[in-house]
Amino acid sequence: MTQPPNPGQPFYPQQPSAPSAPATGQPYPPQQQFQGGPGAPGGPGAPGQPFPPAQAGDSFMGNLFDTAKPFAEKFGKVFFYIAAAALIVSWFYSAYNTGEANGTYDTDTLSRSFNFGRFLLSLLLDAPWTFVQIGLVRLFVELVINSGKKN
Repeated sequence: MTQPPNPGQPFYPQQPSAPSAPATGQPYPPQQQFQGGPGAPGGPGAPGQPFPPAQAGDSFMGNLFDTAKPFAEKFGKVFFYIAAAALIVSWFYSAYNTGEANGTYDTDTLSRSFNFGRFLLSLLLDAPWTFVQIGLVRLFVELVINSGKKN
């Protein structure tokens, strides 16, 4: 039973007789050198390693705890979008709770009605504070990015 060749070794079919062996003093043909995959940097790889080792990618958590890397420049925009979305969801949830809490309670059906007027009033009155909070997050992100560039 024959085994398939290893990826890093060239395949030489076996010859049925001994004359196929190289003569004394003649080396075997040079081994095949693999290049990196398409778009992969680097020159020839070591035999048995057709692709160069993968470099560690930038991860959010890896950069969060590494103070040597410019975290705010890379992830400031993502942080701002997440914070803005969280503030908007909180604003709507607060308005919904206001409409739910100020509805009338029916003791016969044991259910509470929704006060849509209070819901809209809460949305209207809380909108300026929500937008101020989003602006403060934006200013904070810009401040951190700009202070990181100077130092």
